[in-house]
Amino acid sequence: MKDDRLPMIEAFAKIEMHEDVTASCSIHESSFALGTSSGKLLIYELDNLVSKSDLSSEIVSIFPYGESVIAASNMGLVQRFDKIPTWKLNVTSGIDNFVFSGVYGFFSDSKGEVVVIDSEGKQIYSQFHEDVNQLAASKDGDLFAIAKTDGTLIISTPSNDLLQNSSADESDIETISQICFRQDGVLLACRDSLGFTLDDRPENRLECWHSVRGLLHISELPAISSSILPTKNGAIVGCNNGSLLRFTIGEEVEELAILEHPISSIIQWGEDVIVGTWFNSMRVSSKGEVIWTHEHEGLVSNIFAINSETIAVIGSSPSGEKPASVVLIDPDAQPIRYESETFDYDFNPSKSQKFTGGLTEAEVAEAEAPPSVSVETEGLMNDLEEDLELISDNKIVSKTDLLQDLAESAKAINLPPIADAGDDKTISAEDDGTAIILLDGSRSYDPDGSIEHYSWQNSNGKVIGDSAQVRVRLRAGTHSFELTVIDNNGAASKAIVTMRIQ
Repeated sequence: MKDDRLPMIEAFAKIEMHEDVTASCSIHESSFALGTSSGKLLIYELDNLVSKSDLSSEIVSIFPYGESVIAASNMGLVQRFDKIPTWKLNVTSGIDNFVFSGVYGFFSDSKGEVVVIDSEGKQIYSQFHEDVNQLAASKDGDLFAIAKTDGTLIISTPSNDLLQNSSADESDIETISQICFRQDGVLLACRDSLGFTLDDRPENRLECWHSVRGLLHISELPAISSSILPTKNGAIVGCNNGSLLRFTIGEEVEELAILEHPISSIIQWGEDVIVGTWFNSMRVSSKGEVIWTHEHEGLVSNIFAINSETIAVIGSSPSGEKPASVVLIDPDAQPIRYESETFDYDFNPSKSQKFTGGLTEAEVAEAEAPPSVSVETEGLMNDLEEDLELISDNKIVSKTDLLQDLAESAKAINLPPIADAGDDKTISAEDDGTAIILLDGSRSYDPDGSIEHYSWQNSNGKVIGDSAQVRVRLRAGTHSFELTVIDNNGAASKAIVTMRIQ
């Protein structure tokens, strides 16, 4: 029997958090900084806490500066720490975005004002830009970029020289989901037209901008970008639909992998990349193979390298849940590989003539028959090992698309139905530790007939419902359900959905 489980890797250290981590960065050697939702600035040497400071409100960004850090809070405090605070800058209108290039710092406040400061916290200039969505700075500090909520993209210098200004058409609706600079100073911007475009531009696209020459190139993306990693020769982009794409200058776009969930973070690790997706971090080779995966207790929000041997994985937990820990992983550690299961059979026909090793005609007919459907619902919580409670509700009748054209061209063939169990979901539990969820198979259809039966089963094979939609109450944990649909000619198909309750 083939085992399709991916190789797993374990964390070698876990840092328990008392509140959510909102910002992070590596500093030098084995030290790194974490910022929290209440304003705590924590400096670690691997898993040892070495210093602690308080900015009094949520930390939005942290950047290294030599062996010190510069942090910014949303209530308007920018402060440099070199074991102890060395300078601070107060901004009365708060801070929404902050980036630091190593030479200059750039921040935007709640009024849309963009301010440039030097490494000592002294203001160089400020300019009003209304609603600022993101900021980016080049590595050498010579350029910075502004992405506005109306889709406008601006490239400027620290001395306020406007180099590029690209705005969306007045009748178009655009957003910019990601911006960052490559090492060569080219700006990468992921732009999205929110479902429609007025010209021949792709709906979702990666744009490459030169500060002097302007727009260099446009590449189409399959979905809205959720993360981007600039590389020496291009970029690696993660999308909301789970696509992991590699862009190389002068070459065709390469699809590295298709994952099941949006990609939240990407870092380079040798020739490979390490990505965060849903509750997992994964190492993906340059050929698109998953080398290992690690399951985090929270939704992975950020991954960064502490040194050449260690990465930190940060996750966020749903509101009201215990904050997720920060885990430290050696990406080069030997993953746990699952061996394929084998079975030994002891069969000696001379000992008994009762079984001959084959099935009778009656047994064959029973094995090929559609699964039986049970409509028993009362007392189900006591019978199910995964603490599932069926919620009585009126059945929701769904209209199925019969695809008449396909049926006409395939009258002599009974095509199997298409089972659709819906999307995997993560839901926060209520105060009693449970959540009511809807198992929705109403998008299932039969291309040349109609669906006659629905059957929902839990992971233990227990039938829990016989309609397209079934409401259940689940306790905290991960639960999988299998939907079986049977058409009017007896053909069946199955689909699986996973629900995670936190």
